[in-house]
Amino acid sequence: MPQDRDEIGLGSVVLAHEGPDEGWWEAEVIGINGAVHSLRWRDYPTQATILRRADELALLPPGKA
Repeated sequence: MPQDRDEIGLGSVVLAHEGPDEGWWEAEVIGINGAVHSLRWRDYPTQATILRRADELALLPPGKA
């Protein structure tokens, strides 16, 4: 788990939102292209890959596994 935004890399688990009314969900980083991250929802791995900018991601609280 990254402790800082600069540590987000392939395989990192982060929080991402699906939409303004959907809240934040755990997602795994599966690709990085500049400031855009390709993500797979942790609980729904068969759903389509989603793309989020680095500034649209949040870190999990410390101690959360």
